[in-house]
Amino acid sequence: MDNSNFGDILVRETDREFILKKRDELRLTWSQTRILFETAGDLRLWQERPLADFWPSPEALKGLQAKALSKAALKAVLTAVDRLRREPTDYSTFNAPKLKIQKEKAVFVGGPALKLTGRCPCPPEAEVLRCCNLRTLDAIQQCSFGCSYCSIQSFYCKGEVKFPSDLPARLESLELPEGTWHLGTGQSSDSLLYGDDYGTLSALAGFARRHPEIVLELKSKSSRTDWLGKVPFPANMVPTWSLNAPTIIENEELLTAPSEARLHAARLAADAGSLVGFHFHPMVYFKGWEDEYAAAVERLTSLFSPEEVMTVSMGTLTFPGPVIRTLRQSPRESRILQMELTPVAGKYSYPRDVKIKMFSFLYSHFPREWKEHVFFYICMEEPEIWLPSLGFEYDSNAAFEAAMKEAYFSKINSRL
Repeated sequence: MDNSNFGDILVRETDREFILKKRDELRLTWSQTRILFETAGDLRLWQERPLADFWPSPEALKGLQAKALSKAALKAVLTAVDRLRREPTDYSTFNAPKLKIQKEKAVFVGGPALKLTGRCPCPPEAEVLRCCNLRTLDAIQQCSFGCSYCSIQSFYCKGEVKFPSDLPARLESLELPEGTWHLGTGQSSDSLLYGDDYGTLSALAGFARRHPEIVLELKSKSSRTDWLGKVPFPANMVPTWSLNAPTIIENEELLTAPSEARLHAARLAADAGSLVGFHFHPMVYFKGWEDEYAAAVERLTSLFSPEEVMTVSMGTLTFPGPVIRTLRQSPRESRILQMELTPVAGKYSYPRDVKIKMFSFLYSHFPREWKEHVFFYICMEEPEIWLPSLGFEYDSNAAFEAAMKEAYFSKINSRL
């Protein structure tokens, strides 16, 4: 690592020259210089103005000397940049990067080299987050979409999508932890992007059919529907789609299907007899968020009846520290980290008041009959957020899980 120029942080050359000049002029410490490089790195990532534009004027620093001068200058810069973090992100001045669709190499892995099961990323101890105890079924590893906030690219090898070469046999002998009833396949890849090209959906449908005591939930940002009619889904195998505001899809969920195309795919699945579900996750706090999320709810409720929908969830951006570091080191520009990063359960997210504002707004726009006949929940959030957001809460994770299980199987059994 270049300890003098901080070569591990991607900054614009003009910012680098400016920071090194100020370091020499003001005799900045290593720590102060590092902070300026990190701040400049964020400004580069966000396509924001150069660091020099945030530097205080000579008049603001007049009369200060030595350490007081450097501390005042640094504080002024950080205060100005933090103001950007606290305000809704403005995408009107952002030019989304153009990603090329690249066909990853399909790699087939046999035996236990590809671990199939896991659990949701909520911390299991102390109930710091209200958790439904979802188990994951990772039938595919890696995703070809380009969502800026996604952690999948941080965990798996780029350029390769891994499939179990013996998935039907693995599923046939799969032993699940006692009490498992809800499995999700969207944790390590997009559940529908690859269709049934490699027999994945067929194998999963067979598994779900053999285990009617389990709800197998697929999660997708894809518009692919060629599996319909070819792979009959049992009632307990439920395709769901992530929905978002058009501004976020266009700028941060690159290569994914537009919102209308996702809804069309879901409509076709419902017409084919499947229950469907939707996830407003991650909701992003940006200028215009109210109008776009309200329109998304209106469109959703105009296309589907509550009897066709098993669940609607909402959640927002949540980043482990390593993912933040990966995003900051990426040459790809994004404004997804232009937010007030607040520690929550070992990760970073929006402040609680911002979350409540977004979740309560979204929920308020659903018709009463949806609230009565669809299971709504908030994903991976503190228990204290539920009541002010939804008007109800659960007093424990076990109570939340029991309510979800009852609601899901009630909808599924009505289809049998």
